[in-house]
Amino acid sequence: MWRGSGRWQGRGRFGARAVLFVASLASFGPVLPANVQAETLVYRAAQSGKQTLDQGEGGGNPFASALIEVLAAPRVTLQEFPSALSRATQAKSGGFQVPELDATLSASNWAMVPPAPGERRIALVMVVADYSKAGVNSLPGALRDAERVAEALTVAGFETERAIDLDLPALKARLDGFRTRTANYDVAAIYTTGHGVEVDGQIHLLPGDYPVKDRNRALGERAISLQRIADAARAARLNLIFYGGCRDNPFAPAR
Repeated sequence: MWRGSGRWQGRGRFGARAVLFVASLASFGPVLPANVQAETLVYRAAQSGKQTLDQGEGGGNPFASALIEVLAAPRVTLQEFPSALSRATQAKSGGFQVPELDATLSASNWAMVPPAPGERRIALVMVVADYSKAGVNSLPGALRDAERVAEALTVAGFETERAIDLDLPALKARLDGFRTRTANYDVAAIYTTGHGVEVDGQIHLLPGDYPVKDRNRALGERAISLQRIADAARAARLNLIFYGGCRDNPFAPAR
C-alpha cells in the first residue's frame, strides 16, 4: 500500500506498488557464462509490514526513482547493486522506505550496467494504476513510474515490454507469454507495481477490479502472488525481481 496516495484515499495505506524486476545470470565475472544454473534475486521496496510511497521524486515511488538512478550510473556490478539501490531509496524517501534486497550468491562481478556486448536482455514492466472499478484510490505515481522505469530499462539494454492496467486473466496471460520468451534470453527483468498486501509472508498484487469487500478471502482467486510473477522470469543465466509495493495488510482486523 502506498502511504503517499492515501489509505484508500488520502493517506494510501492500501496502495502497494509492486515493482518487480527480473534478470537471469549465474557465475563470477562481467559476462554471464552459459554453463551455470540461473539465479533469481528479489528486490522489495520496503520491509515486511511496511508501506511505500506513491509520490516522490519524479512523481512516483522513491524505489522506482532509485532504480532509475542506479541504472543510469556508468557502471554498477551485481554485488554493488543492492547497497546502491538501498541507499538511494532511503535517501529519496527521507528514510521512510528501507528496502529488503536479496544478495547475489554468484556472478557478483557481472555488470548490471553497462550491458556486455552480445548479451540478450528482456524486461516486462507490469503496472496496475487504475483502481476505479475496485472503489479505492488509483495510483498516478505508479502510472508515471511505468514509463520512467521502462525507459531506464531500455537504455540499460533490455528489450522492454509494457503491461498496464490489465485485468487478472490478461495479467496471467502476459506472464505466461513472457515466461516462454525469456528462455531465449540471457537476462530477464520484471518491474511490477499496484496496490498490494502481504498476508502470512505472501505478497499479493491486486488487479484493478479486486473485490475489496471480500477482504483477504479473495486473494487466492482474484489477486496474483509475487511468487507467481517471479516464476515468469526464466532467462538462461539471471533472473531479478523488483517489487516496489507495500507489504502491510489493510484487511487485517484492527487491534
